[in-house]
Amino acid sequence: MKKVFSLVLALILAFTMCVPAFAANETAYDGDPIVVVRGIDFAGLVKEDGSKAISIDAFDLFNLVLDIGSYKMRGDENATMNAIIDFGKSVFSDIARDKEGNPLNSGVHIPKYLTSAANIDLSGDEWADTAVGLFRSLANKFGGENVYLYTFDWRLSPDALADDLNSFLELVKSETGATKLDLAACSMGGMITTAYLDKYGAGSVDSVVYLSSAHNGGDIIGSAFTGDLTISGSMLSDFVISKVSTNWFLKIFIKLLDILGIVDSLANFVDDVITNNKEAIYDELLCETFATAYGLWALIPDEYFDEAVSFFFDGKDGYDTALAEIADVREFVFDTENILADVYASGTKVSFVSHYNSAQLPIYSNCDMHGDGVLESKRTSGGATFAKYGAALSDEELAGVAAEYISPDKVVNASTCLYPETTWIVKGAKHVGCKDNSDHTEFAIWLLTQDTQPTVKTNAAYPAFINCDANENFIAF
Repeated sequence: MKKVFSLVLALILAFTMCVPAFAANETAYDGDPIVVVRGIDFAGLVKEDGSKAISIDAFDLFNLVLDIGSYKMRGDENATMNAIIDFGKSVFSDIARDKEGNPLNSGVHIPKYLTSAANIDLSGDEWADTAVGLFRSLANKFGGENVYLYTFDWRLSPDALADDLNSFLELVKSETGATKLDLAACSMGGMITTAYLDKYGAGSVDSVVYLSSAHNGGDIIGSAFTGDLTISGSMLSDFVISKVSTNWFLKIFIKLLDILGIVDSLANFVDDVITNNKEAIYDELLCETFATAYGLWALIPDEYFDEAVSFFFDGKDGYDTALAEIADVREFVFDTENILADVYASGTKVSFVSHYNSAQLPIYSNCDMHGDGVLESKRTSGGATFAKYGAALSDEELAGVAAEYISPDKVVNASTCLYPETTWIVKGAKHVGCKDNSDHTEFAIWLLTQDTQPTVKTNAAYPAFINCDANENFIAF
């Protein structure tokens, strides 16, 4: 009995000693609450019944490829065009908006997380990387009650999204009692963050870290909105192979199709169909789906903008409201550089992280640029100079540039960045990056939590140019 009593006392004593430790963990983080502003999430839109608003059935896609192959053998371009349009409509019908910008399916929405990470189950694999991987890592490191995730409907205008983000940040401040917040602005979330800072100022923001952010748009969006769609069979097979590199069967199968010339042949046929029927494809599919998705217009670089407006709307009636909205978007896009300058001047800490050394989707003329698999690196870096993908900068391009601005592999010249002292360029990381528990994520967290403005010279572990492996752990160049 004495032994049992002693054991019980020991357990009680051990538990009592642990209580302060648990309390210490819960209160250890005394920094600002952190809000992860997620990037565009096409698949995130859901219908009222909870099913995906955009869903591509693998069997339907396979049938489309078979149909295209059959139509190619018959030389039937018209049937091919109709098959592409019908497939596109089946995929995008639920997210389309009318000429006034009103959703055709009013029940389609983006799920919102109007609570901290402490009340969200983050155990699933879907929380393992990109913005949500960072969200989970932050919650594990600092406690879920200190971390929030903002999601949005990318079809809305920057102005509307700025209002929505402001409401969310006010909610966070109300729940936490904080007056200042740190923002991790991911991909298109960077555009929304900049729109918010422009409209509401930086008074509530202590620091903002732009991760693969589209603050300067993307050539791929600009090309799509100006009709520059061109498909390269050889580049397409290389791109697909790079995406399935862990699946050796698919890799070998695609390579075999490429060697036999089948990929190139089908790609050239589809490219010809698109080129010959571009007006019909845009009018019947893309215009109806994306013309009034104003958030996407904010991702068009300024040099593409006027041409995109003409391409989409010349000769079309009923788009007066849309054109007025897009004119406001244009003003925001053209003023982004000044907005960022004002944020810097306000004393808010601002950092940019850009990635390179991934092939871009080979469906537009500039697809040979360095990118992160989604956006071009020159855009996410705020104007760094990159060699063509797979090449290095020439001696002439490097002449006269200080060594500190040249990447060790001589692919990047960072001296042309908008803010070279606060821009980090990471080789090998995918779009946004931030796999849970990776070096890359720890780096992002370090940027978010600095007391003073970090620069590329602040920490020897995080120089201007960083190289990482497939798991986003840092390695030497």
